[in-house]
Amino acid sequence: MAGLEAERSTGSECGVRLLAAQHRVAHAFRAARRFDEAIDRFADTVEKSVEWHGPNHPETLRYRSSLANCRYAAGHTDQAIGMFRELYEARLAVLGEEHPDTMRSRGSLANALNTAGRMHEAEGLHRRNVEDRETVLGAEHPSTQASRRNLERTAGNSGGYCPDADDAGWVRDAQG
Repeated sequence: MAGLEAERSTGSECGVRLLAAQHRVAHAFRAARRFDEAIDRFADTVEKSVEWHGPNHPETLRYRSSLANCRYAAGHTDQAIGMFRELYEARLAVLGEEHPDTMRSRGSLANALNTAGRMHEAEGLHRRNVEDRETVLGAEHPSTQASRRNLERTAGNSGGYCPDADDAGWVRDAQG
């Protein structure tokens, strides 16, 4: 991190690239299921991005999303719920209700809530995602369809196995 500190002090574009590289390294640790190392790297990336860009800059929000998703994947559901809620509220304030990143954050929060057994709250968020995505993206868009399947799963109407589901049974947003 000494290199990042030096780049921060000069305000160079190179420092921003180093931060993005650290984010990619964190993703590699996550992909390798080395969650503790990934969480440490994501958390450091978020901290530096907040310092450099501020807490609600689009890059900071992206890094915060990666950290929350990694905590969720590592089984830290309660921590992830808090982070997803904060992220959703920040994206709502910065990007607006109908921005794809806001809807994606809402869906991630809903999935984590469902995992924690808070189905009623999760169902309401999934329902809102389906409605917003149908309005913004159209009924046939892959992200709308993924949201619809997650709503059905939460509501208990999915009818069984979904081939597009991840290990936890959730359908990933088509945009990540």
